[in-house]
This record gives sequence, structure tokens and C-alpha cells, in this order.
Amino acid sequence: MKKEVDSTNKILYELDYLRKRLREWEAVFENCRDGISVVDKNGFILRSNPAMQNLYQLPADEYVGKNVTDLVKEGIFNISVSEEVISSKKPVSRMQEISTGIKCLTMGVPVFGDDGEVELVVVNSHDVTELYSLKESLIQSKKLVDGYQAQLTDMRITQMQKEDIIVRSKKMLDILDLARRLAIVDTTVLIMGESGVGKEVVARILHRANPKRSEKAFITLNCGAIPHNLLESELFGYEHGAFTGASREGKAGSFELADGGSIFLDEVGELPLDLQVKLLRVLQERNFKRIGGTKEINVNVRVIAASNKDLLDLVKKGKFREDLYYRLNVVPLKIPPLRERKEDIVALARHFVQYFNRKYGFEKILSAELIDVMEKYNWPGNVRELKNFVERMMVTSEENIMRAENFPADNSAESVHLAPNQITLKGSSLAEILADVEKKAIAEFLKNSKSTTIAARRLGISRATLARKMKKYGLKRR
Repeated sequence: MKKEVDSTNKILYELDYLRKRLREWEAVFENCRDGISVVDKNGFILRSNPAMQNLYQLPADEYVGKNVTDLVKEGIFNISVSEEVISSKKPVSRMQEISTGIKCLTMGVPVFGDDGEVELVVVNSHDVTELYSLKESLIQSKKLVDGYQAQLTDMRITQMQKEDIIVRSKKMLDILDLARRLAIVDTTVLIMGESGVGKEVVARILHRANPKRSEKAFITLNCGAIPHNLLESELFGYEHGAFTGASREGKAGSFELADGGSIFLDEVGELPLDLQVKLLRVLQERNFKRIGGTKEINVNVRVIAASNKDLLDLVKKGKFREDLYYRLNVVPLKIPPLRERKEDIVALARHFVQYFNRKYGFEKILSAELIDVMEKYNWPGNVRELKNFVERMMVTSEENIMRAENFPADNSAESVHLAPNQITLKGSSLAEILADVEKKAIAEFLKNSKSTTIAARRLGISRATLARKMKKYGLKRR
């Protein structure tokens, strides 16, 4: 008897526990802010909470008990997530649109029976209409900003063209914009960059855009192009009789000539250490003495320095004074090489073509194939090399349309390299082995060239010869 009572009490306790848990789950189901529905394995909706009714804006009896396929046909919602779950036996998430215009992120999760088959699908729908609208607004705002940015870039390019400065790349536009902002103050600027990148162009902008100095002198001095024994007199001038061969009247140096304006010291890293001391004094005191002179000469000069060498590395090696480096490096401007601003290559090339057409009375243009070769080339000499190449091609080409073969062959784009493991010798004779290697080489050059013209030039053969060999080996054009 006691065992029966204990067993009954245990059952009653378990029933009471289950009722409590059921009430908890009912409370969660009914009060959840997300829409929840339970769908059976055949696609019929068994239950739905109030939040789902609010999303559909329908009473439960108008869709509970119906098949989800029919509800899609009726247009209650555009897709059925539960059908995909039943079919795939995996959780599925989709963007679902309700007939009321509400957009939901809907996720269906399968519930499996003892046989391993889908028995129920629990569907959870979260209203993301506001987030979706915000996303669309952000997309439209980004498009608007991008449009304004494009217009601003066009305006910047147009302004540069008015000053005969050719630039398309954002990198260079940003540098030139910074140069304009720096121009209105007299701070010392150090321009860094490889030889030929356009350091003097930037220096001239710094001078021309300065309202106080633009009408004054802009003096340039290449410190690496003048012998060291003459460099001091070029910089600071000399008095009568200062040294053998000196002019009877003496001579003003570059700093005197630049008074009120700007002086551009190119390749400043080439200055000998003794002149570095004197230059430092000029930067600090704004005065100096001519060679052989005793009178202090005061100057109001903006100093713009440039170097294609790493001055900090020269400081570490003891070849450049550290105090002068920091005095010059108040504001550094690093100009990227031409290979890092590909957008500028074609614009500059066309500008130089127009320039030499006017100079020589030509009417020449660049072909698309030649432009492709120029864009692929590494340009170690930067803008200066580009200008030289354009002039060379224009004066040596016979036709008005300059083609890829006119590009200097000894400086063309990088060679195609076949790794040793790419070459497998096939054939029973030397002739067969050579033919197989030739076929592979031609195929590789065709693969890495945009046209057969470029491939032929890089292979060092004519287009006609390449065409015959392609036919011989059954190779197709790109």
C-alpha cells in the first residue's frame, strides 16, 4: 500500500513539474516579440503566437490549419521557409516579405522524430523592415557620397589641368591637395621620391600657391649636378677676389636670388657635410655670408628640399647631419612612383603625345595595344622615362598610329619565365625536343600577353612567323 502511495505521489509531482514547465513555455511562446509558428511535416501550420498574427495582420484562424504552399499562393508571404526545411532536413534562414509590406528575417529549424525524419518545423520571424529601410538609405547615401566624390575628383583634375599638371590617380591628387594646403604657410617641406616622379612639380605648386611668394623668384638648384668645390658659391655667392677665377664684381648665390620667394634644393642628400652645417645655419638664423665676405646677408626664403635617397638611412651611416635632417623634415611629402599610380600613365602619355605633336608638327596617336604595354611596364625612370619613351616612339615610328612594336624592345615589359619544373623534355630526337620546348614557350607568351602582336614582339619574331608557328602547333589566339 505504501509503495502505491509513493508511486502516486511521484507521478503527481512529475505532473505538477510538467505543468509548471508547460506554463513557462506557453508564456514564452505567447509573449515573445518575434513571430513563432509550428508547422507539421506536411506543411500545415499547427500553432502561431500573437506576434506572428501581428506580422501577418490576420487572426490565427485565417491561416492556422492551412498549408504553407497555399498561403504562398494566396500572397500571405512570398516564400515558405518550412518547405525548404522539410526538404533539406536542415535549418534555413531567408528574407521573407509579408503581404503587408513587412520584411522579416525568418529562420526555420527542424524537429526530428524517433524515425529520424522531420516531424515538426519551428519557424521564427523577426521584423527587420526598419533595418532594411535603414540599409537602403545607407546605400543611397553612399551612392550620393560617391557621386559627390566623383564630382570633386573631376573638379580637382580640371583645376590641375588648368595649371598644366596631368594627374588622375587618387594618391597623387591627395598629395597635390596637401601641397596646396602647405603652400599658404612657410614651413619647410621635404619631398621624397624616386628620380623622375615629379618632385619639382610639387615644389612649384608649393611656391605658386603661396600668396606672399608666388610673384617672387623660384630658384632651383640640383645639389647632385654641381661639383662640390663650386656648390658653396652657387648656394651662397662670393665676393670679389674670393678665389682664383672669381668674377670681378662678385656674384649673388641662389639664396640671395630667392629672397622673398622660394628655393628648391633638389637631391639635398648630395650636400657635403661642411655645407650641411652652413645650410643648417641659414635655416635657423636666416642669414649667411658670401665666400670671402664679412657682411651678414639676411634673407626671407622658403626652403623646399627633395631627395631620392633615404635621408634617415644616410643619417645612420654618418653621411647626413641628424639636426639638418629634422630641420628639413618638418613636413614630409612622399611621392609614389609611377608604377604605383597606373591611372596616371595613359593620361601622361597622351599629354606628351599632344606636346610632341605640336613641337614636331605630327598627328600621331597611341594604339590600344601600345597603351596596354605601357600600363604593364614597370617604369623605373618614372615620368621622365615615360616622356623620353614617348618622344623616341614618335620620332622613330613611320605611321601615325604608334603600335606595340614601336615600344623600345630592350626596355619592354617583364619577360615570361618558365620554371625548371615546367619544362619536361619530350621527343626521341633533338628536333622533336626543340619543337616541344618552342611550343611550350609560345603558349606561355601567348597566355601572358593581351595580343599576338605583343607576344610576337616579346618573343623577338614577326607576327607572320608567330601565326605560322601557332598554326603548326595548333595553338589558338587569345
